[in-house]
Order: sequence, then C-alpha cells, then structure tokens
Amino acid sequence: MSTMVCCKIWETFDVEHNSLKEYKHWKLLVRNRNKTLGNCIVIAKKHYGALSEMNAEELGELSKVAKDIESVLKKAFNYDKINWMMVMMTDDHVHFHIYPRYSETKKFAGMDWMDDGWPKLPGKNKEPVSQDVLQKVRQEIIKYFK
Repeated sequence: MSTMVCCKIWETFDVEHNSLKEYKHWKLLVRNRNKTLGNCIVIAKKHYGALSEMNAEELGELSKVAKDIESVLKKAFNYDKINWMMVMMTDDHVHFHIYPRYSETKKFAGMDWMDDGWPKLPGKNKEPVSQDVLQKVRQEIIKYFK
C-alpha cells in the first residue's frame, strides 16, 4: 500500500460537492465529467496504485457498494445496462467509473441526456454540466439510498 503518495483524485472529482455515500473503505461520488446520466465514481479511501494491493475486507466491501449503486441508479434513472471501468491512466489511485447505459435519450433537469456510445463503449466526455444540474442528479440519486 502506498500511503505517502500524494494524489489529486479528491480534487479532480470534487469530493466536497459530489459525494453520494461514504463507506468504511470507499467513497461514492457523482462524476463531475459526465458521459451518461447518473455517471458515478467509486474511489478507494486509501491510496493504492493497483487493485491487487487491496486487502480482502476492502475488496469485499466493494460488493456492497456495487449492489447499492446499481440498485439506486436503476430506481433513479432506469438504465438499460451498467458498465464498470477501471482505467487509472490519469488518476493513479484505485477507482472505478460507473456508467449507466441507455438505448434511448433520457430527459432530466431540463436536459436531453444521450448515450453517444450505445451499444458500444461509453462515448467521449461531454461538456461539463453546471454544478446546479450536477446537484440535481446527485440529489435524485441520494433519495433512493436507504
């Protein structure tokens, strides 16, 4: 485990404004650079440069995070499929991108949300949505957590 490594992942994804739920080993956020409606990110609270560095308890909790967010996003936005991606090319810290996928355009917060990559990989990052719209997405997700 790399505990002394400095990393900007919390600033990159704006943990202060975009947090959805905190777990013992993970933080769940709405992603501030959206590709699809309800795009989220789950970040290991400790700095790890590789998934294999994590212990069984930390990895086991990821199962609960997955069940929670997949259920909540289904209720909030009724996605057609869900994709999880761990890329770590820019942010060298264990995290997963969670992309709800939609075969048709969704309307939310006065906007049309198109899944440009459907049915293949998620498309390129879209222009950032305003913090006001992002907070509406965040609040919609939060209301479905138990």
